[in-house]
Amino acid sequence: MLLTRAFLLLGFVSVIPVASKKRIISVHQIRPRSKTMQLALDPSVKSYLSHTSASNIANLSLSPWTYIDSYNSSRLPQKILQANCSTFGCLNLQGRGEDATLQVKPIKYQVLVLYRTLKKRNNNKKGKKQNKYIFMLGTEEITVGCTCVRPTVIPQE
Repeated sequence: MLLTRAFLLLGFVSVIPVASKKRIISVHQIRPRSKTMQLALDPSVKSYLSHTSASNIANLSLSPWTYIDSYNSSRLPQKILQANCSTFGCLNLQGRGEDATLQVKPIKYQVLVLYRTLKKRNNNKKGKKQNKYIFMLGTEEITVGCTCVRPTVIPQE
């Protein structure tokens, strides 16, 4: 189980754009038998999805959406794009307005993120206090797009 999470985490971290130098991050998992792992972030790896290609899909859909930046300075990645549905009803095929017989619903996806938390350290040899950051593995639910669905009808008895 731990090995599976490590592979998932490594796959996730490989698509994070980073600075020009490799960065080493220690990840601490909260469990009774917790372990600390070291991850090297490779700056040469780029995300396989570009913002422009994702934007084209959003505009061609019958349930179009736009992207909004979600920013958190204590999270890796710090910036995550969230889809925001543009309409309440789906666009009709003729392009003349919305189809009231269909509804637009967001498509949700759960992603792995790293949260940076401050862990105070003792004084170093020169008498200065040093702060140490640890990264905790977590998840966030994000909206990746929108889709058309039939409205939910609950029959009354």
